[in-house]
Amino acid sequence: MSKPISNLRGLTPLELIRLTGWKARQRAQHAIDRRGGNARLERRAAAWAKAWRRSHGSHGMEGWLRRPGAGELWFEHADPEAWAAQSCTPEDIELADASARGVFDLIGSGPVDLGATPDWRRDLYTGREWPLLPSAGYPLARGDGSDIRTVWELSRCYHFIALARAWATTRDSRYVEAFVLHVDSFESQNPIGEGPHWASPMDVAIRAANWTLAIPLFAGARLPIDFQARMLGNLWASGRYVERHLEWHPVYRGNHFIANAVGLTYLGVLFRDSRDGRRWLAAGSRHLQHEILYQVGDDGVSFEGSLAYHRLVTELFAYGGELLRRNVDDFDESRYDERLSKMHAFIGAYSQPDGRAPMIGDADDGRLHAMSAAALREPRRHALGLPPGHAVETPPDGSYSYPQGGFHVIRHGDDHAVIRCGRVGLHGAGSHDHNDQLGFELVCAGRRIIADSGTYAYTRDLQARHAYRSVAAHSVVQLGDEEPNPIAVDSPWRVLEDRTRSRCVIHPDGTFEGEHTGFAHRPSRAVWRRELSFYRESNEWLLMDTITGAGEEDITWRLHLTDAEATLLEDAGAHRIRTGDVELHVVLPQTLSCELVASEGSDAYGVRLPRTMVVVRGRTALPVRITCRVTHVKTPAPAGHTTEELDGSAA
Repeated sequence: MSKPISNLRGLTPLELIRLTGWKARQRAQHAIDRRGGNARLERRAAAWAKAWRRSHGSHGMEGWLRRPGAGELWFEHADPEAWAAQSCTPEDIELADASARGVFDLIGSGPVDLGATPDWRRDLYTGREWPLLPSAGYPLARGDGSDIRTVWELSRCYHFIALARAWATTRDSRYVEAFVLHVDSFESQNPIGEGPHWASPMDVAIRAANWTLAIPLFAGARLPIDFQARMLGNLWASGRYVERHLEWHPVYRGNHFIANAVGLTYLGVLFRDSRDGRRWLAAGSRHLQHEILYQVGDDGVSFEGSLAYHRLVTELFAYGGELLRRNVDDFDESRYDERLSKMHAFIGAYSQPDGRAPMIGDADDGRLHAMSAAALREPRRHALGLPPGHAVETPPDGSYSYPQGGFHVIRHGDDHAVIRCGRVGLHGAGSHDHNDQLGFELVCAGRRIIADSGTYAYTRDLQARHAYRSVAAHSVVQLGDEEPNPIAVDSPWRVLEDRTRSRCVIHPDGTFEGEHTGFAHRPSRAVWRRELSFYRESNEWLLMDTITGAGEEDITWRLHLTDAEATLLEDAGAHRIRTGDVELHVVLPQTLSCELVASEGSDAYGVRLPRTMVVVRGRTALPVRITCRVTHVKTPAPAGHTTEELDGSAA
């Protein structure tokens, strides 16, 4: 969920000209909307549907999909039902049954009964209804515990694929009836340009992509011809709406704009033999081929500073690319696929031994399609739901650095670390960044021990949004009560300044070294340096944090553990923390204290779980060093480190 950035600092003259023109067009479009433009689009959609019925009503969608000049989706028109039946799982049937009853469980809501005819604007957290106000400038935060993400997630209609799979497998008419009822009720409850479901062009585009897939999947279901015409008319209007409200910016455009392009691509394929369809397909092709090079670095990492959003844009580019491959003659396949393969390789590198992803940066669990019910239930399994064209494979043991994206990985068997160290994402806007520079997630002996706190919520609770982005929610160092990169509660999709300027080097032997200057503006001119190493001989991790500078500082050093329970023991001046079968041995100066503090984390959007945090704090002279050795207690006692390495005195 990104928003255009109004700050013009740093834009080139050409970018300023383009931005000025774009904003003028945007204001003009909003003025047209206010003067009845959306109502006219609604009437034109009805006229389009009427004309379609007159031309194609005798053979319906099934025949229309086979017309000369029709586009090709990523399954053949001849076998979409076979694909649905072959890919159906018991979990898909379960999801389809719940959806047919009007029960939805999305982004931490728990099962919510919206009725057989769903109330599409009902907030899944609070039960309150989002009003039918003009979508331009629609208020995204209400301050009552509601979250617009819940209605947006519902409107994406992920469950249409499950309904189609269940129908193709069982031929039970309940699933077809639910599909028809859901499309009809959505259209009747959400006029074009009114209410929350048209406020985000990204969600209009994703909804259009899932409706587009549903057409060939249900084409053989003998749907009422009036319904077919209305649904196609609404999709035609959605294409017009998205192209008029593109979420573009000359610099700060991100995943929203990619989703716009993918939605236009799907609609362009569906309406390929029409003038509108050809224009949408051309625009989608142009934008996707450009954005995969603009928004994804040579290292294959999305520039938004978030692993979950990297997974989302990988899915968008992958499915969008499949459509371009089949429908666009001048598609530069080799260059596109080279970048896309690197994106898949990065997912393989950062995925932990159990297949789950770390929670670094924002994660709202969004996706393009729910290609499996399991993917909806387990959003941290980033490989689920991606098309098979580029495999996600686990790389060999070793060290992997992605300097443009700002992530670094150390792997060895069941031990795994992912470190965040790089520039602020989205070219400095930081829409999905947290104050997590030099933060990390650590898996020891197959078990996730140190974890990022996650995201939890966006507009539902702006104070919580700020807290989960803040330095205190991450396993990093803090000086005084400052944030290393300034963030503000009332700017929930901004980083106000990239003060950290993080730099790093990662060595082939399994050692990461990085530093940032997020506190160098203070009188001490402090610089924080972190080293994280894996020692294969002893199967242990060594974390060494050194803060250089002059004078004294109030230091807070945190490690967020995954367990809600842990034990702290004093041991000859050091501190031993036991969490399950892993032990952390923390050594620090006598001027600092160590304690365990109750904390919380979020492994899925909308969900909070209890955790424990190791906190070292106190005032001390600089320079200073804190070390932590992480060991699986079933392994032999660690050896081979000198007293100087583990000394907690001044560095």
